[in-house]
Amino acid sequence: MAQATRPRALLRVLGAEALGAAMALALALAALRHVLATDRVRLLWYDGDSVLLPLVERSLRLGQSFEWAMSPTLFFFPEIPVYLACAALTSTPQQALALNGLLVVVAVYVLVRAVAAQVMPEAPRAVRVTVAVGALGVVTLLVLTESSGTASSLELASLLLTTTYYYGAVLAMLGTAALALRVVRTASLPVPRTSWAALAVTTLVAASSTASDPLYVPWSAAPVIVTVGLLALARRLPWRVVSGLGVALAGGSALGYLLRIPLAPFVSLDPSTYIHPGGAGTTLSYFAALTDERAGAGLGEVELVLLLVLFLASLGGTVWAWRVRSSRTVLVASALGMVTVVAVSVGVVLAGSSTPRYLEPIVTAPLIGLVAVAELARTAIRRTRLHTAGRGLRLIAVAATVALLAVGGAVAPSTVEAVVTASYAPASCLDRWVGGRGVVGVGQFWTVRPLAAYGDEGVRLLQVRDDFTTYPWLVDLAAYRDARPTYVVIGSQDVWTTPVQDALGDPSAIVHCPGYDIYDYAGTSGAATLRHDVVSTAQEFIEERGFGG
Repeated sequence: MAQATRPRALLRVLGAEALGAAMALALALAALRHVLATDRVRLLWYDGDSVLLPLVERSLRLGQSFEWAMSPTLFFFPEIPVYLACAALTSTPQQALALNGLLVVVAVYVLVRAVAAQVMPEAPRAVRVTVAVGALGVVTLLVLTESSGTASSLELASLLLTTTYYYGAVLAMLGTAALALRVVRTASLPVPRTSWAALAVTTLVAASSTASDPLYVPWSAAPVIVTVGLLALARRLPWRVVSGLGVALAGGSALGYLLRIPLAPFVSLDPSTYIHPGGAGTTLSYFAALTDERAGAGLGEVELVLLLVLFLASLGGTVWAWRVRSSRTVLVASALGMVTVVAVSVGVVLAGSSTPRYLEPIVTAPLIGLVAVAELARTAIRRTRLHTAGRGLRLIAVAATVALLAVGGAVAPSTVEAVVTASYAPASCLDRWVGGRGVVGVGQFWTVRPLAAYGDEGVRLLQVRDDFTTYPWLVDLAAYRDARPTYVVIGSQDVWTTPVQDALGDPSAIVHCPGYDIYDYAGTSGAATLRHDVVSTAQEFIEERGFGG
C-alpha cells in the first residue's frame, strides 16, 4: 500500500509545482506582452544599454578577443551566460532578449517559491505555490502600470525584463534571502542544527555576485546582516545565526571584491565614483520630483500606491510577527523586506545618486515580507478554525488559476508573433549601403549600438566621442585593433562639439537613412584623420588595461 501511495504523492507534488510554473509563465507572458505593446519595448530591445549582451554575443561569434570595457557591473554572473544560452536557442537578438526576460520573471517566482518553502514549511504545498504566484502577480501588476520609453523614471518593475539593468543582483538578493531563511529555520528546529550547505551556497552566491556586480552588497548582504543583527540584539534570534550568516555574507563579499582585482582591466569606472555624499539634498529633491511626475503619469499613481502597500505589508508583518511571537523565519522574512527597502532608499539618497534604477529592490524585496504576511494570515485562520473561509479561499484560488492560465493562453500567440516578426528597420538602410564590403564606420553611443547589434554581420561600427576619440564604455576594444574607419553615422539626436564636416572636411557622399545619415569619407583626407584619432586612442586604452599589443 505504501509503495502504491508514493507514485501518487509524487504526481501530486509534480502537478502542483508544474501548475505553479505554468501560472508564473502566464504572468511573465502578460508582462512581456505589455512591454512589447508600449514604448517600454525600446528599453528591452533598442536602447544603447540594452543591446550590450547581443553585442557581446556577436563579438564572440565573430571570433574577436574578449577585451571588453564594461561598467562597474561586469555582467559575468549570471547575465552573459544566460543570454548566450538564450541566443543559442533563438535566431535574432529580439528573440533572445525576450526569452531572457521571460526567464528572469519566472526565476523571480522560483526564488519567492523557495522563500515560501522556508517561511511556510507546515503549509500545504498548494498554499506555498499560491503565495509565490500571488507575489509574482503583484510584480506583473506593477509592470502593467509602466509604459514610457525612458530608464530615468520610477518605472522599476519592467526593468526586470531587461538584461542590463541589474536583474542578476535582484535574483541574487532573493536567492540570498531564501538561503538566509533556511539557516534561520534549521537553527530554530526542536533540535537546532547548522545548515552548512546553505551557508556554503550563500558564500558562493555572495562571492560570484559581488565579483560581477558590487550592488549585491548594499542590496542584499548588508540588509541581511543588519536584519539578523538587530533581531539578535532584541533577543529574538540566537547569535550563532548572526555569526554564521555574517561570516558567509561578509566573507563571500570580501572574496568577490578580491576577485575583481584580476578583473580590473574590464572595469571602466570604479564604483566609488558613483558616490557623492555632498549631493544628498539634491538627490532627495530629484526623487521627490520624479515621484510627483510618476504620480501624474497614466497609471503611475496606481504603481506608487502598490509600492506603498507592499512596504506597509512588510512593516505591518514585522509588528504582527513580533507581537504574536511567530516563528523566527516569519519574523526575519517580514523584517528583511522592510529593512531592505529602507536601507536601499536611504543609501541611494546618502550616496547622492540620481539613478532611479538603483532603487529596484523596492519592487522585489517586499515580496519576502509578503510571504511572511501570508503565513501569519494562514496561521491566524487555522487557529480560529474558519473552515468556511478556508473553503472560500480555495475557490478563489481555483478561479484565479483558471483565469491566469486563460490569460496566458490568450496573450501567448500575439506575444510570440510580435517577438518572431520583430525587426529593427533603421538597420536595413545601413545594411544595404554597406552591402558586405567590409567597411568600418564610427558613431556615437546611442546611435550606433542598436545598428551594430541588429545589422548584418558585415556591419562594423566603432563607438566614439564627439571628438572622434574612442569611447571605452560597454564595448570590445578588440574591434578597434588595426581598424580603418571610412564613414561616420550621424544620428538625428547626436550632439557634436565640432560639426563633423568642420572636423573631417566634406565627405565623398552622404546617404540619408531613417533617423541618421551616413557620411562616406572613403578616399578623402577625413578617412586618415578618422583612423588616427579613433585607432590611436583605442590602442592607448588597450595598453592601459593590459590587454596586450
